[in-house]
Amino acid sequence: MTEYTGTEPVLLTPLQSDIPVDETLAVIAAAMLAGVGIWYVGTLLEARFRAVNAKLARSLLLLLLAGGVAVVLVQRWGATGALVSMTGVLEFGLNTALRILITVFLFVAAHTFTQVVKRILLGNNRSNGRATSEHQRRIFFYISQVIIYIAAGVATLSLWGIQISDLLLGAGVLGIILGLAFQSTLGSILAGFVLMLSRPFEIGDWVRIGDHEGFITEISINHVRLRNLDGEHVVLPNEAVSNRTIINRSDEGKLRHTIEVGVDYAVDPERAEAIAREAISDLDEIMSHPAPQVLPVRFGDSAVVLEIRVWIDNPTPQRKWRAAQAVIYAVKTAFNREDVKIPFPQRELTGRHEDDGFRIIDTSPEFDSQEQSD
Repeated sequence: MTEYTGTEPVLLTPLQSDIPVDETLAVIAAAMLAGVGIWYVGTLLEARFRAVNAKLARSLLLLLLAGGVAVVLVQRWGATGALVSMTGVLEFGLNTALRILITVFLFVAAHTFTQVVKRILLGNNRSNGRATSEHQRRIFFYISQVIIYIAAGVATLSLWGIQISDLLLGAGVLGIILGLAFQSTLGSILAGFVLMLSRPFEIGDWVRIGDHEGFITEISINHVRLRNLDGEHVVLPNEAVSNRTIINRSDEGKLRHTIEVGVDYAVDPERAEAIAREAISDLDEIMSHPAPQVLPVRFGDSAVVLEIRVWIDNPTPQRKWRAAQAVIYAVKTAFNREDVKIPFPQRELTGRHEDDGFRIIDTSPEFDSQEQSD
C-alpha cells in the first residue's frame, strides 16, 4: 500500500445512497437512552462524591459515548473512504494529519495532567497537618502548570521540526531587553516568590511592615495589600516588603501586652504588686496561661513604676485595647480600695539653713505702704 502524501489528485468517494435509516435511528435512540442514563448516574454520584468529580466523570462518559456513536455511524454509512478523501481535498497528507492529532493529544494530556496536579495540591482546602499554606500550594500549582505547558510546547515544536535553539537565542535577547525595561517589576516578582516560600505572613495576619500596620488582605506575585487600623488599604511592592522589618503579631496565636503604673514611694512595692496581681487574675479579657505578671521595673521621678504583663489569645487590635481597658479599670479600682496612691508628677523644693541664706522680698505696693507705716 502506497502512502498518500497529499500531492496526487484525489477522487472523492461518494457516500452510499442507500443509508440504513432504521439502523441510524436505532443507534441514535440507543445513544440518547445511554446519555440519559449517564446523566442520571452522574446526578446520583454528586450526592455521594464531590460535585466536581461527578461532573468530570459524567462529561468524560458523554464524550466517549458521542465518539462511539460517531464511529458506528461512519462505519454503517460506509463513509470512511469519504473522510480520507476529504483529507486529501484539504491538501493535508497523512503525516500532517498525524502531527496535528499528536499536537492536540499533547495539549489535551498537558491540560489533564495540570488538573491532576490541581487536585493533588488544591483538592483539599484544609491545611491542618500540612507544612505549606493554601496560598503556597496555589503558587506551586501555577508554577507546575507553566512547566507542563512549556514541556508540551517544546515537544510540539520538535514534532514540527522547528529548531528550538534559534528560539532560545531569540528568547535570550528578548529577555535581556525586557529585563532592562522592567527591572523594578521583575525585582518585585522575584521578591514575591521569596515571600511566598519564606512565609513571613499569611492572609488575615496582623502585621507591621516598616511604618505600616494592619491586616494582610492580598498576596500576589507583584505586591502585598494590607488594611491598616484606620480602614485604609495600603499596597506595598514585594521588593519594598522584603527590604523592611516585618513583625507578625498573629503567627504565635497569642500576644503579650505591657501596661505601666506608678505607686507612691510611701507604699510597699510588694504589697502593691500583690494587689495588682489579684485584681487582674480573673479577667476574661486576658489569658490565665501564661499567668499575668507584675514587676517593679524602675524608680520614677515621683513613683516606683510597676510593669503589668498580660497575654491575649487570637490577637487583634480590638482585643488588645479591651484587655488594656480591663486591666486599667481593675488595677485603679483595687488601688483605690486598698488606699494605694498613684501619685501625680511632683517635685520637692527645700532651702538650706545657712547664715548667708536668702529671703523673699515682696515688692508689691501694699507691702511698701505697710512697711512705711511700721
